[in-house]
Amino acid sequence: MPPSVVRFAEHAERRYREYGRSREEVIDLVLGGHQARVRNPGSADWLVIGGGLEIVYNWPERGDATTALVVTLWPRR
Repeated sequence: MPPSVVRFAEHAERRYREYGRSREEVIDLVLGGHQARVRNPGSADWLVIGGGLEIVYNWPERGDATTALVVTLWPRR
């Protein structure tokens, strides 16, 4: 069962604004890219790439399989 709720760490909130992106866009990218996610080698669990962004998030968030927590994001390298 994929997540249906996307929350944001404070850092991720700052980053999407810094890059001129909307909250809704990032949510759509996480939910839409979840099936194609790959393990992230850093501190967050998963990585999705889309819309010119790389987004790392934890899922399930604190044992809740309905929720993903975006930790950070950056422009695709």
